[in-house]
Order: sequence, then C-alpha cells, then structure tokens
Amino acid sequence: MHPRCPAPTSVPEPGRHTRGGTTSPWVALLATCVLVCNGAARAESLPTDRPLESCGVRLAGDTRPRVGLALGGGGARGIAHVSVLRVLEERGVSVDCIAGTSMGALVGGLYAAGTSVDEMEHLVLSTDWKRLFDDSQARPERSFRRKQDDRDGLATVGVGIGRGRVRLSPGLLQGQRILAMLERSTLHVSTIDDFDRLPIPFRAVATDLNTGEAVVLGHGSLAMAMRASMSLPGIFQPVEVDGQVLLDGGLANQVPIDVVRAMGAERVIAVDVGTPLAPLDEDASVLAVVSQLTGMMTTGNTKRQLSSLREGDVLITPELRDTVATGDFNKAREALAIGAEAGAAARERLAHLAYPAQPQAARHVAFADEPGVIHFVRIDNQTDYSDDFLLSYAGIPTGVPLDPALAEEAVVRVYGLGTLSSFSYEVVREQEQTGVVLRARPKPQGPNYLQLGLSLSTDFEGRFESNLRAALLFSPLSPRGAEGRVTVAIGSEPALQGEYYHPVGASNRNFLYAKAGYENPDIPVFDAAGNNTANYDIKTLGVEFKAVREFGNHGAMSLGVQRATGRAEVEVGDPQLDDYAFEHGKLFANVVVDRLDSLFFPRSGYYAMVGYGISRDWLGSDSDFDQLDFDALVARSFDNHALQLGVSYHSTVSGTLPVQSRYRLGGRGRLAGYHYNELTGQHYALLMAGYTYQLGSFLGRSAQVGGTLEYGNAWERREDMGVDDGVLNASLYAGFDSWLGPMLFGFGWREGGDGLVFLEIGRPL
Repeated sequence: MHPRCPAPTSVPEPGRHTRGGTTSPWVALLATCVLVCNGAARAESLPTDRPLESCGVRLAGDTRPRVGLALGGGGARGIAHVSVLRVLEERGVSVDCIAGTSMGALVGGLYAAGTSVDEMEHLVLSTDWKRLFDDSQARPERSFRRKQDDRDGLATVGVGIGRGRVRLSPGLLQGQRILAMLERSTLHVSTIDDFDRLPIPFRAVATDLNTGEAVVLGHGSLAMAMRASMSLPGIFQPVEVDGQVLLDGGLANQVPIDVVRAMGAERVIAVDVGTPLAPLDEDASVLAVVSQLTGMMTTGNTKRQLSSLREGDVLITPELRDTVATGDFNKAREALAIGAEAGAAARERLAHLAYPAQPQAARHVAFADEPGVIHFVRIDNQTDYSDDFLLSYAGIPTGVPLDPALAEEAVVRVYGLGTLSSFSYEVVREQEQTGVVLRARPKPQGPNYLQLGLSLSTDFEGRFESNLRAALLFSPLSPRGAEGRVTVAIGSEPALQGEYYHPVGASNRNFLYAKAGYENPDIPVFDAAGNNTANYDIKTLGVEFKAVREFGNHGAMSLGVQRATGRAEVEVGDPQLDDYAFEHGKLFANVVVDRLDSLFFPRSGYYAMVGYGISRDWLGSDSDFDQLDFDALVARSFDNHALQLGVSYHSTVSGTLPVQSRYRLGGRGRLAGYHYNELTGQHYALLMAGYTYQLGSFLGRSAQVGGTLEYGNAWERREDMGVDDGVLNASLYAGFDSWLGPMLFGFGWREGGDGLVFLEIGRPL
C-alpha cells in the first residue's frame, strides 16, 4: 500500500471487494436498498482502540474535558455547520477532535486543517456550486482531439461496450471538480497523512458498499477522505480506498457521535442537519419511494446515535425545515443564517464547555504549513496510458515550490483527454523530500466508449434532412494515447467510417491521422428563384491521411492528402441530366485555432481557420483546381447577453469545382434566408453579426433566444465577387441545448425573397 493512501480503520470481509469502476448507478441504488435491510444494524461497529491522544494532546495542568464535534451529513443543509463553528469560537469552546459525514466531513475536514470560519464562509458563498457539481469540461479546456468530436457531431454518453456486455458509468458525476477544490483548500496540510497530526484531529466517515458498515478514515489524503464521505449512490462514482469501495457515510452513520467518542472525546457537541422523512401516500412515485428508503437509513442511524448522548453533551439541530433542501446550494446565505440562529440558541447549553483562554483560531495559525520546493513527481497510474505519457502531459516542474494554479491546470489538461474518471494530485513528504503524487484512474466503462449524435434540418416546406450517428471510440489503443473510432450514420447522408489517431514522439503534440470510409450524401440543386430543380445522389469511397502538430489544446496545424472515387446520380430532376463518375485527389494544408466555448451557442472565445488545397491529376483527380479557405468567429458575453462576429472567405483560386465539391450555403449563420444548401457557387464571402440572450438553464442545459444579421453571397466567377453584390439576411430564433443535441427553432429572411421557418438540431453556427 502506498504510504499516502488513506487507511480505513475498519477491515472488510475477505472476498467482498470490487473495484469502484464496476458499480453501476442501479447497483448503487440496489445497495442502498440492501443497506436499509441489514447495513444499519452493523453500521455502529467501530474500533475503539485508538489512544485518547487522538482527541487532542494535553499540556501539563490541563484538566478540562476533551470536546469532540460530530458534524452530520445533509448536502447543502450542512452549510449551517459553518455558522455553528463561529458560535463555538465566540463562546470560547475549544474543539479537541472532529468527525464528519458527507457535508459534515467537508466542513469538519477544512476546519480541522486550519481553515478559519471566515475563509469557509467566503468559500461557501463564492463557490459556483452548479459548476462544482458538473464534471463536464468547459470546451476550451478539452484536448484539441476531443474538441473535434463537436465538429463530428458526436457526444460520449457514459456507456461502454466490451467483453460481450454493455457497461454503464457508475455515477452521474466523477467528482473531479469537487476533489480539485478540496485538494486546493487543503494544500497547506497536504504533507500530513495522519489525521491526528492535523491542527485538530479528524475522521471522515464513509460506507463500505460491500458490507454496509461504516468506514472511518483517519489516514492518507485528507481531500480524498472528504470526497469519499460525499459519494452519494448513483450520483457520484464510488471511491476506492485501500481496496474498499466507499459510498456516502450517511448511509451507515449520519451523525458520527460514536466516532468522536472512540477518538477520546469526553464531551460531544453533535450537529444534526439531516432531512426528515417526507409524508408519502400510496400514489408515491418510484423515485420518491427510493428517496424515502434512503431517508429511513439516515434517520434510523441518526436516532441511534443521538440516543447515545450523555449528560454534558450538547445537541444542535438547525431548524432548516423546507427552507434549505439537500440540493439547495444556491441558498448558502439562508443556511448560514439558520445555523447562526441554532448556535445562538445553544449558547447557554455550551457554557460549561467554554474555555476562552485557548482560542481556536490561534491553534489553526500555529499548525498551518505550506509545502516547500518540489523534489520529485511520480504517478500512481491505473490506466492503460504509460506513466511517461501522463507525466509529460501534466508537466508539473520540480525544483520550485508547487503552484496550486499550475497544478490545477495540469489536472484539467490531463482530464481533458476525456477517458479518465479522475486525475488528481497530492503533496507528500518522504525521506526529508517533498513531492507530488499524481493519481490517474480510468473510466470504468472504458476503454470502448459509445458516442451518439443527431443532426436535423427542415424548412417545413418539404425539405427535411436528418442523420443519426453512432460511434465506438477505442481509447487508448497504445500507452501513448493512440485512438481508433468506427462511425455509422443513417438517414439523409448514410456513411460508414473508420479513423485512427497515432501520437508520434515524446512531446504529445505530434500525431498521424488516417481515415477511410463510405459516404452517401444528397446534394440539392436550386435555380435562381430558389426552386429545387434536382437532387444528386453522391456515393463516395475515400481515404485521408494527414500529419498534425497540436498547440496544446488551442489549435493545430495539418498537412494531408485525400483520395476518393465516386459516382453522382440524378435522384430527382430533369431526366436529361447525366449521371457521372468522378475521381478526387487533393493535397491540403491548414491551421486551426479553436477556443470557443460552444460551436452552437458561442458566448465566449474565438475560432479561426485558414487552409489551402490543390487538386491535380497526379493526385488521381479528374478535376484540377486550387482552393483558399478562411473562417473566423469571435464571441463575448456580458452577463446574460452575448455577441458573435464572424467572417468567411472561400475561393476557387484556379480551375472549376465539380458538383460534389462546390461551396454550399443556407441556414443560420450561413445566409439564414436561404434553404439549407440552396445557394451554391465556386466562391463565397460572408459577414455575420449575432446576438443571444441566455434565458436560464435546466440541469446544465441552457435556453437562449437570439438573432443574426448576415451579408454575403456565392458567385460562379471570382471577378464577380464584390461588396455591392451581397444579399442581406437575418434570423430570429429560440434555442435549447437539449439532450438530443443543440436545437433551435426560428425564422429566416433575405433581401428580395420570402421568409422561411426552420428547425435545426445539431448544426453548428
């Protein structure tokens, strides 16, 4: 066992261990129900062989009783603990040891580590809790490779396929952001691996998934111990600590009074912020019943714990009622106020524990310690990536003090690979040297991940296009992060495609890319009046190879070649139109910078692409032409408002584009008054200005209204391109980032033409 790994003080039964990654939300839910039946009866089994010094070392002549603080779990309701701590300090109550469960473990662990009440109050009020409970990465933070999934219209859905079965993610959240916050907040005591050596001795309480027993964490990583105590079944992925799979501590011991007694506390102050059972009738939903079962567990073990209180102990129960629910983290101020009221009401009952001569804040300052120069960095790696690859990708320097901001950037950078359930760091002290231990854990449903995507476009006038895409991503295929993907598309543009991505060298910045596949798009042809005169059915079989140099997660430079063969058949239109076969060969180079927060409803960041391609007979092409392509888009937000500005210039510098290669316009951001793919040409230029207003969000999905003004056109001859020959277009729309894909419904208008109503799903701006 690694010397920094948390060492639980209870030992599971032999043969009962499973890796945390193999537990699905339904298994966790079933475990909750099983624990209701038999876990609670065993949850009180705790070791009592810890020395009394666990609850504070006494100086000569100090005869006051040791005071232990038991902080209960309750989600957002646990924010009230912070105000109770303030009252204890004001009253002169010196806390000698702390045990906490779930949110009580978070507050208690931070306080035990030396965080002042003022600092904790600032933390709970300033934290973006919605973002903290969202493991999805902001798009600019993702690896450049993962950003391309958006371009391909694919999203990883938390499902893996392998070994003859389907595997689901064991929780909706991995808890990556919470763990990062806890690591940052406890960095000053990160070299302490024995919680008795913290400014205040501390224990975090979790529940063993396989036995239902309470597990008391007193060693190892303080941040990981607090995170383990908060692993709500089916919401957070369980945490594996020293071979035990741990869930939220409230399932076994909601208010850990017996834990502080085992540490040596002679007087206990217990704070209960649990949620009482809800009144249900025979029409209660399945979710309500399951929630009630979980509530029975926590209220049942809470009653047993509270019944153990003795004369001289103090129970504080903030009257949170329905004012602050478990998930109401946006009501931090209300929780603090109610906690302050409860603490004030308990002042007289706390009088016999008051010893003003030893203020708690002074003890905190005395014990605070910052890590010094980092002498070594190593990795505890359970993934299929090589140690060297992950260490190089993280890039944490030695020989200088650890910069918490750079450490978090490293964590985010590696997590941005998209195939890790967690990537964390821990500062350790070994043989008089300070080092950083990185811990990498794979997604348990990997390494074969299901990806899905849907795109749809209709103008409600007979034009309807839809495509459903499903892909299987294989990652990693090599220790240095090679990936493969097979994609199938059905609908208006059927396709079958295979890709391979192969890193080259030790820099993690160069790679080779190969793609082969079959595509079958429909290309409409419109006349000058906007009438659809023909549809070509294009069947193409082709390959692409390119060498790429990435610039971090900002962008990339590519040089590649394409080769394809195909046939274009008139599907609808004048029977006099000829079918024809074609050969395509192209050499291309481009540079892309992508820092947009969204391809669909951008509110911040920028995107730019410049590329040049040549098609020649010596490349196997039956058409010779040169193309110059440039696109740029910048977005900026102001509270709920956002502006977008874009420019595009695409030109056939020489030669003539065949039908299948012509530029096509139409739709929001690409001349919204035209039907999708209605406007075609050898050249086009476009200016776009957009505005969106964010109405709100639901479960992390935003709803917006907005509009665009666009000016541009497509031309057959380059010499005809001119500012005075553009067409003004505009759109108004309502959009929602739905689970099916980004969806918008709106109205498009163009100068000199009729307006059209459109619905789009999964189409980028």
